[in-house]
Order: sequence, then structure tokens, then C-alpha cells
Amino acid sequence: MFNVTAADALKALKRFKRLAKQDLLASELTSEPDFWRAQAEARRATYDTLMQLIEEKGVDAAHRYAVEAHAALPLSDSAEDTASVKGRRQALEMFFAVLGLETAGGAEDIAASADEQVSLEASS
Repeated sequence: MFNVTAADALKALKRFKRLAKQDLLASELTSEPDFWRAQAEARRATYDTLMQLIEEKGVDAAHRYAVEAHAALPLSDSAEDTASVKGRRQALEMFFAVLGLETAGGAEDIAASADEQVSLEASS
């Protein structure tokens, strides 16, 4: 369904994970170290999950997981929008960008992509 190979998606996610580790290490130097540590840890954990899914089941399965996980996140600026939630959201949206899906201004392309996936699966 996507023009991104599993190898390319894994390569991108590994780079993102390394950036999250750098952010984790630098979090102590910020004015809000607990926030930035939690945000970086959430990104790393999300990248780990996505990489495992790609390795075991492929890019399409990781995409389906990401769409569902993104939809389950609380709205931005809500009381539940913690550092961990922000980190998870950022990691998922970076994955969508790797897949060539737009996330700016909302999740319209992500939802449309999920609808396409459902209709493709139903026709198979």
C-alpha cells in the first residue's frame, strides 16, 4: 500500500529513536527536565513498538497500529495531554510523515488512509 519499504521505514525510525535518545540525555539541561525526559521516553517507546511491528508484520500492520494509537490519544491542549502523550503523538506523526501522509492541521489524511486500508482489506 505504501511506497516505503520495511527497510527504509526501519532506517528512519532508528534515526528518530537516536534523536529521542539525544533529547533524553539533554533533558537534564532544560528548565523542565521531567517533562522533556518523559516526552523523549515516550517517543523512544513508540518507535520501538513501530519497529517491532514492521519487523514482524510489515509496514501496513505498523500503519494500522499507528492510526489506531493516534486516534486513541486525547485531544491536544486537554488535561490528559501530558508529556508522554505529546511524545507519543509526535512519534506517530513522524511515522506518518515517513509514509508520506500529511498530519498538519489534523488527521484527515490519516483517517482517509485508514479508510482506504479497510476498503482494500474488505475487497480482498
